[in-house]
Amino acid sequence: MEGITEPGHFSAHKVAFYELLLRQLQDDGFEAEVQALTSQLRLHPNNRVDKDALLDVYAKSLKWAFGDEPRGEWQPLHCMPVPPLGPQEKVLDLEGMPIPTGTLQAPDPTKKPPEVRLLYTASHKSHCRSVAFSTDGRFCATGCSDGSIKILDTAKMRVCAASTEGPVGRMRVTEEELMKPIVRTLQDHIQGVTCLAFHPTNPTLFSGSMDKAVKIFDLTRPPGHKKAFSVLQDVHAVNSICIHPCGDFLFVGTSHQAVRLYDLQTLSCFTTARQEQHHTAGINDVRCTSDGKVLASASADGGIKLWDAVGNSVINTLSKAHSGSAVCSVRWSRNLRYLLSCGQDGRQRLWDVRMGREVFCMGFGARSADTGTAVFLNGERYIAACSSNVRLSDVSLFDSTTGSPVFMKLGMHNVPVHALEASPVDRTLMTGCDDEKARYFSFEAGRMRCDHVARLSCFFVWRRRSVSNATAAGAQLQAWKKVGIRNAATQSMKLRYHLPSFTLVLCSRVVMRCPNVGFRYVEPSPPLDLSLL
Repeated sequence: MEGITEPGHFSAHKVAFYELLLRQLQDDGFEAEVQALTSQLRLHPNNRVDKDALLDVYAKSLKWAFGDEPRGEWQPLHCMPVPPLGPQEKVLDLEGMPIPTGTLQAPDPTKKPPEVRLLYTASHKSHCRSVAFSTDGRFCATGCSDGSIKILDTAKMRVCAASTEGPVGRMRVTEEELMKPIVRTLQDHIQGVTCLAFHPTNPTLFSGSMDKAVKIFDLTRPPGHKKAFSVLQDVHAVNSICIHPCGDFLFVGTSHQAVRLYDLQTLSCFTTARQEQHHTAGINDVRCTSDGKVLASASADGGIKLWDAVGNSVINTLSKAHSGSAVCSVRWSRNLRYLLSCGQDGRQRLWDVRMGREVFCMGFGARSADTGTAVFLNGERYIAACSSNVRLSDVSLFDSTTGSPVFMKLGMHNVPVHALEASPVDRTLMTGCDDEKARYFSFEAGRMRCDHVARLSCFFVWRRRSVSNATAAGAQLQAWKKVGIRNAATQSMKLRYHLPSFTLVLCSRVVMRCPNVGFRYVEPSPPLDLSLL
């Protein structure tokens, strides 16, 4: 037959293909066709492979072409949490738990949702697009789209929250007192601030911006100094920064596909020498493990790469981690066994990095968002997530062990939340919103038990009605319920209740809620009875 290429001119791959094709025809019962092609090509079916081998290869290739890409052998990560886990420290650990089936699980009735309290609201002059906590949790930084940065004292925010609670609290707090948590304002960027990071040991703040620069601020300078003392200039917009735990290096993710590594001593910039290991699109987030050995990078190409932070080379890759959508953020768990990611598909995914597999997927609503962030909260008991999607316009809360929603919306925001970060030391959360405000929340246990000692100077409230300001010496407070009586001493009082509806304000701070409780204020001489009003 004219036009037939001699088998000797075939490439090795083509010869192997025809041998598999003949074997597939043979497996399907086309014996006459196999004999004709065998004589024509002078090739024989490959009988060393399993039945339907060519069909299996085609099915896998089809899946890789339109779905997940082929992945090589997953390399183990040799990293340990720093500092080491304490014997009583509670972290996310899914060992021994049933594997999620993918169906939405009903909430556990024995688990009470956390009580969410808004502690403080910081007003800005523009959209708040980035937040960050210091490693000791004492300070929080917020960055805005106008290039300004505010530094807030978390302890002062909690004190301000205590002073504004109660029926007369707002009247006793001036605007000047409300501004006290803002300890410093920085202004050196000419465009919006996209990311912030505190140095792990030094009083230094790093900020990245759309103006293609990373600026370094010395927080020991007097408050009047608002300018940075050093600048790392790039040619692409800066999306994310992460300081190595040793404090000597800075990882930077920009709209370019290469992860930058800066030496903070010399300000020299490095990237991996292997071009094929770069992402194929801009980098949205970079996060380093607590021991500094592994770096995770999230990209707009839809992939997550795990890097050797010492050798600056790729260890593992999660291709199309969010079904091909861009990955917006990544976070490591405390024990470094899990990686939390958030994508533009409006979903959050938890990954087991020991095996490179997805544990479960969280999220609901629209599957489209420009940005999104997910963080661990309350000792990794919960996962908080936010999205720029206008249909959500709030923070969602999920159970980190099952992926089930706890709160679809906190009910604290009315416009999209672009920034989200949890405190590394306590149960607080900071959000940045498009309404030009940054909000500071606390998440307390659902079953609220009070074991509080306070001085006698305090307000007692029953059904939102003020009873008395107990300041007289020798006074005794008696609180009772239908089932018993609790007494409080004159100089201090100790209450232990689990009664979830009544409000008791100690020193203008809500510490207990309990039903059907009355208060009686009694002075020894002359007797004064201010029992239930």
